[in-house]
Amino acid sequence: MPRTGRYSERMREVTVGVTCICAVLLAALLLFARDAHAQGLVKVTPLGSHDGELCSRDRAMLFEDPTGVRILYDPGNTVDETDPRLGDVHVMLLSHAHVDHIGDRRPGHGGACAAPTTGAVNPNSNFATIAGVKNAAAFLASSEMDTFIARKIQNVVGAATPLCVARDRSDDTIVPRSSPCTARLHPGGSLVVRRDGAVGVRIASVQAAHPNGIPAALIDAPGTPAGTSGYGGIAAGYILQFTNGLTVYLTGDTGLFRDMEVIASFYRPALVVMNIGDVGTLGPSEAAFAIQHLLSGTRTVMPSHVYEEATEGGAVRPGSRLESFIGQVRGFADVVVSLSNVTRSFDRDGRLR
Repeated sequence: MPRTGRYSERMREVTVGVTCICAVLLAALLLFARDAHAQGLVKVTPLGSHDGELCSRDRAMLFEDPTGVRILYDPGNTVDETDPRLGDVHVMLLSHAHVDHIGDRRPGHGGACAAPTTGAVNPNSNFATIAGVKNAAAFLASSEMDTFIARKIQNVVGAATPLCVARDRSDDTIVPRSSPCTARLHPGGSLVVRRDGAVGVRIASVQAAHPNGIPAALIDAPGTPAGTSGYGGIAAGYILQFTNGLTVYLTGDTGLFRDMEVIASFYRPALVVMNIGDVGTLGPSEAAFAIQHLLSGTRTVMPSHVYEEATEGGAVRPGSRLESFIGQVRGFADVVVSLSNVTRSFDRDGRLR
């Protein structure tokens, strides 16, 4: 073979070799970036009435992304703006306006786990007072709830409550904020919350099969006719997609509905916070059915809204709804009991760490 031919062949071999090395290095870099992105853990802290227990009025949960974004869900009557457990709150989510979720009374800090006491009436709601004091972005599932909460926050801070983003825009919300704001998230809509320009937490609204009347006691003058409640639009659940790759489904108060399959198929939640109290929401058997047949792929479930003294000394009480639920989902998903003021950390796959 002429020298020029051997030289060309050698150059082709070198080029192929360099290309292969570059491809390997690129793959390694991509793998490293993916692993680095997934290293952080999401922290979940229930904020109930009795530390270390899961009690009848417990609704509130605080989520913290690896980037530091902190999200408070359904504060109810166990948390208000003076609660030292809160720390910074950047975002607030409200599934619906019933008193045990929006919080019509301040915490009582007493009573039994089965029947915690409540404190003074809060005419602006615990949800609004926390949002006002913490300068939080309040995300609501309907325009009716958006305007209602905006007025309640205005009552707290003495100034009109601005929108977090322009109407019907998918703009990001940057936290921390210097003042509170509100944004509506109709089912199917989503927003991204970023802290200090970092990658963001995406929050989406999904439907829930539940009423959403605003309690008459929370309606400002002239109020509502006797025996009626205000119109709060739709109730909701939420999808939280954290920066470590973890997706969480907050069911809110809901009954069974077939579109849970769509939620599971599209969002693929690994962790589900599921209300199991019965009568007003899914009971333990219905909730277990949802995990078994509708929310396939769920790795871990945290039961909430139990309407009972579900634990004693942190252990599951025999004969409780919680015990029934755990027994029925065994083999389908892991159960992490939502003990108040006990922080749990989860990886991208919903595994407890």
